[in-house]
Amino acid sequence: MFTTVAYYQSINPAGVDSKIAPVADVSVRISGNDLYVPGLNQLYAFAAMVSTTTATALARLSAPSLLRVARQLVSPVQGAAAAVNLPGDPHAIAVFAGGLADLATNEALDAIVNTAPAAPQIHSVVVWLADSTPGPVLPAEIFTIRATGATALVAGTWTSVSALTFDDQLPVGRYSIVGMRAQSPNLLAARLVVPGYAWRPGVLGCNSAAHRDDWRFRQGRSGEFAQFDEVTLFSVECLAAAADAAEQFWFDVAKIG
Repeated sequence: MFTTVAYYQSINPAGVDSKIAPVADVSVRISGNDLYVPGLNQLYAFAAMVSTTTATALARLSAPSLLRVARQLVSPVQGAAAAVNLPGDPHAIAVFAGGLADLATNEALDAIVNTAPAAPQIHSVVVWLADSTPGPVLPAEIFTIRATGATALVAGTWTSVSALTFDDQLPVGRYSIVGMRAQSPNLLAARLVVPGYAWRPGVLGCNSAAHRDDWRFRQGRSGEFAQFDEVTLFSVECLAAAADAAEQFWFDVAKIG
């Protein structure tokens, strides 16, 4: 089981360690630059989109419990010498197959960037938190279905895309989501909102049809995201770096009942 949270801010760190603000989020507690660790308190993966105008561009995660060794370095980083830094192609995500760092539930988790652009730029960090290392699941059959949306995404905000249009109508039954791809021109990340689920598992965003996503979040390799049926379905929240309204989603699903 895992969930996805993010940090986002237009900032010029000017070559010093600078905290960036968490994205407003109803699924976790936030105060100022602090995001408080929920019940899923192990670091599963993270990604950073920062200005790469300097060779020493860095991103870190900091929490009191991490200081038993050191702040967690987010590496590699991805980005560009541009006002908007989007996920790389292919995605650069640090995923831990084992040895997840334990955080303390309810402690503050901060995202820190250090780079030196000529002017403020959008920097973002996406973090996946889990209760344990998500193990692969191998259903007998996995099908990939597509849905589209036309919601006006708001930069720096988890925007709900609730009016999903599916290419095909699913047969009556219950389904397990075991992978996901999300695409929109300015997309940073996307996550599922499923009725009855407290957590919001998600993926880094793709910006075009040719943009290569991370295979570790597809076809059951990161375990089960959530379950749904043809009645309740689900929605998707998108985090964009700039406004657009051309969402596409691919869901790897297995029929389980």
